[in-house]
Amino acid sequence: MKAKVIEKQWPMSLYDIIRFQINTHCFLNSIRISPAQLDTLAYLGMWGDMNISDFCEQIAAEEIFGTPQTVRNFVTKCVKDKLIYKKGMGKKIISLSDDFKLINNGTILINMKVYHVDKEQ
Repeated sequence: MKAKVIEKQWPMSLYDIIRFQINTHCFLNSIRISPAQLDTLAYLGMWGDMNISDFCEQIAAEEIFGTPQTVRNFVTKCVKDKLIYKKGMGKKIISLSDDFKLINNGTILINMKVYHVDKEQ
């Protein structure tokens, strides 16, 4: 059986490649997120561990969500869904789950192999 191979390469900004990694993880694990939620997780992935209050203020300033409280509500949902972890004194520091296996620095090359086997052949 001969497979049809598609090879594509394109450069991405750091933000976009982080967003791509998160979106792919969510897609492959049947986690439904909106574009605003994806952007929020991407910023957390790019910025790294942050104080929750500072993070909520910055995301609201980026106009992804309307208010810091809306961001906090999303973060709370993500904590319940184990997409974000809280840690530190008083659990005020948030970070993305290690399940994302996110790479957010240096030169990044994502080499994925996605396939489908046609059983009729």
